[in-house]
Amino acid sequence: ELDQIKEAIKLGVAKVNVNTECQIAFANATRKFVAEYEANEAEYDKKKLFDPRKFLKPGFEAITEAVEERIDVFGSANKA
Repeated sequence: ELDQIKEAIKLGVAKVNVNTECQIAFANATRKFVAEYEANEAEYDKKKLFDPRKFLKPGFEAITEAVEERIDVFGSANKA
């Protein structure tokens, strides 16, 4: 898939939508956090990981990672 995207960009494609990929990355990271929370609820409660800011952090980090990867694939790094 990444090779196809790179080739499409070389051929002139100027817009590639990535929102769905970001949503999937967010959902997967959040599901993983919830599963780990349920397996270690007492420990997570001690760390107050039920706080939405902490609870949602893995999802936001996953979006950041997905976007950074796409920036590299698109050849857009360090371009305004």
